[in-house]
Amino acid sequence: MTQGASDIRSISLGASGSKIEVLAGPAETGGIVSIYRWHMAPSSTGPSPHFHRTFAETFLIEEGEVEYYDAGVWRSLRRGDLAHAAQGATHGLRKVNDQPATILMILTPGVPREEYFAQIAIADRRDVARLHEIHDNHFVDDDSLNGKDS
Repeated sequence: MTQGASDIRSISLGASGSKIEVLAGPAETGGIVSIYRWHMAPSSTGPSPHFHRTFAETFLIEEGEVEYYDAGVWRSLRRGDLAHAAQGATHGLRKVNDQPATILMILTPGVPREEYFAQIAIADRRDVARLHEIHDNHFVDDDSLNGKDS
């Protein structure tokens, strides 16, 4: 597979100005990997702690700074830092400053996330939970993160 800059598809993530670039989906890689570049706008916050049952995610910070949730702890990641969330592992990302950030996201095995990214940006509150379930995003409630029983 080869791909030029003109082949990259971009998906707007709504009013924040953030966007996802589709670098390689499962159709292009035989299902082995999906690769996306997430341009987080200054006002973007990122996803709270969650897990995926069917795929793992690796994050490479290309620009800016984010905080990454892993094993109950938030830690700072900067340009060049890498984080990996194994399949089923709770993880999250958040921006705590007003600067943009760019993150390369590598999903294994490859899963088609384009529809999820496009739909979540325009979904109303009633549809968000359904979209998360359909697309294997399982969010962890605040009480369980704080060691409290629900």
